[in-house]
Amino acid sequence: MAHKKGASSSRNGRDSNAQHLGVKRFGGQVVGAGEILIRQRGTKFHPGAGVGRGKDDTLFALTAGTVEFGSKRGRKTVNIVVATTDVEVDEAVPAGA
Repeated sequence: MAHKKGASSSRNGRDSNAQHLGVKRFGGQVVGAGEILIRQRGTKFHPGAGVGRGKDDTLFALTAGTVEFGSKRGRKTVNIVVATTDVEVDEAVPAGA
């Protein structure tokens, strides 16, 4: 049995496509509802308030707001802090005063 393969054959030439995993939106960034926050395999990060989890463990925003990373019970979590739209009203000083 030959220990060398025949001409023009190779055992190389295979590679898998990149999976594009990782954090897509970082802490402090403003996001809209439905935006992907993290693409992951397994639950390296767990969903917190305002964050949903897809069947492939992708975390996405359920509401618009600001991304916040934290931990709960020793697990890394991702939360969405909803922006409050409180309008500060300065007390008007009468023009004749």
